[in-house]
Amino acid sequence: MKRSSMLFNFLGAVGLVGLLSGCGSGGGEGVTTGTASGSASASGTITGFGSVFVNGKKFEANDVFVEQDGESKRCSIGPNDTCGFKKGMQVTANGSFSGSQHTANSIRQKDAVEGVVQSVAADGSSLVVMGQAVLVDATTVIDNNIPGQNILNLVPGTDHVEVNGHIQPGGIIQATFIEKKLANVTPEVRGFVTDHNDGTKTFKIGALTVDYTTTPPAGLSDMPNPTQTSWNDLFVEVKGANAAAFNSVTTTLTASKVEPEDRGIGNNVDEFEVEGFVRRASVANGIATFFVGMTEVQTTASTEFREGTIDDIVDGAKVSVEGQLSSSGILTAKHVKFKESARLEGDIETLDQNSFTIKGLQSVEVIFNDQTRIDNGPLQGGLHVRVRGRLIGANTIIATRIKVESADSDIVLQGQVQQITGTDFDNLQILGVTVVTSMISNGNFEGLEDQPIDRAAFLSAAQVGTLVKVKGRLNGSVVTWREAELED
Repeated sequence: MKRSSMLFNFLGAVGLVGLLSGCGSGGGEGVTTGTASGSASASGTITGFGSVFVNGKKFEANDVFVEQDGESKRCSIGPNDTCGFKKGMQVTANGSFSGSQHTANSIRQKDAVEGVVQSVAADGSSLVVMGQAVLVDATTVIDNNIPGQNILNLVPGTDHVEVNGHIQPGGIIQATFIEKKLANVTPEVRGFVTDHNDGTKTFKIGALTVDYTTTPPAGLSDMPNPTQTSWNDLFVEVKGANAAAFNSVTTTLTASKVEPEDRGIGNNVDEFEVEGFVRRASVANGIATFFVGMTEVQTTASTEFREGTIDDIVDGAKVSVEGQLSSSGILTAKHVKFKESARLEGDIETLDQNSFTIKGLQSVEVIFNDQTRIDNGPLQGGLHVRVRGRLIGANTIIATRIKVESADSDIVLQGQVQQITGTDFDNLQILGVTVVTSMISNGNFEGLEDQPIDRAAFLSAAQVGTLVKVKGRLNGSVVTWREAELED
């Protein structure tokens, strides 16, 4: 995995150079001093248990305060008890760190939408729940209470689900976890307000119209005065009194409560990590400012960019950011990591209205739509492109960003290992492409954290399901593979 620290002019960021070199309280905004210990929080996806892993980071979780579905208790998360949490759920863990060890004292889970299924896409790549477009890919955990763990077995108009995921403007949710709920659940949704009209007492979240005409004053008490302040672009949580509060014909929810979303952490956090989609991105003079969910992020000259550069900070990019959260609520980024699991680079070979293939990687179908960012377009056959995207089938990705580049013979393929073949188990199948690792020189393999490793160590680590990036050159229609890297 290549990691490059992008060095830019240091403008207006005085006092941030020592970020997180040693965390502790009392360092002031943007500066951390003292020993390598302090407060720690992480907001994102549960990726494992044993204790609890959030965005891949382990938090010891003994006798912690947990909150889920409006209920709270104390619990110890271990190998035999997950305290009701499941992989793929979105949580915020708050606690502390000392060296490399992290300890949680509270964990809170919140879903993105809970309500009736209105429709399911025929290809199983998405569904609509209470006016919210829910995107499903290979990383989405489908609970085993859905038959076949397949959303195609959900019944629109009848089945109710809870969806956890990363929320984007426009009512788009990239699902990380979906489970079926008992019928007639209390409807609720979280998202960004659009089309606020206090005259009609309505606003929208995605395609859902929220009507607060009959909402009791106590249910609006935390919201700004709508006669003075528009609610547009606020991130809110809306609840209905019961299942009847949602009208599927008009896609309208009669609200019993509307409140600003509580991020679930305090400010002045020495080490904070957040995962989600970039919005309101701006890059100027080598400094990027943007939001991930509700968190405002600012980079500095010493911010490290992993699997991308500052130029990849664009609206819609999926990232995780770690750094220090100041008293003003701004996260100063120590590092930014780009999270799309599928990446391709090469020349467009066949191009249809909404899909294409890449020469040398013909088994991979790239789909693009109105949510795909296309830089330096329009797309044409023969153009050299870089693609970031999410996997929706064994060999199919939906592109989140396509960038047209200068002519080149470089080939890049990143994805999970699907199969291992060959006499010496040295051929890796990735997105349907067979990569013959024996053609790669022994000095061109890398493990995690950029460390060089030999072929034997690489093949030992590259098991089925491992995320791997390979690079090569196109010679005619044949790819000569030259480098291979383990990704996390």
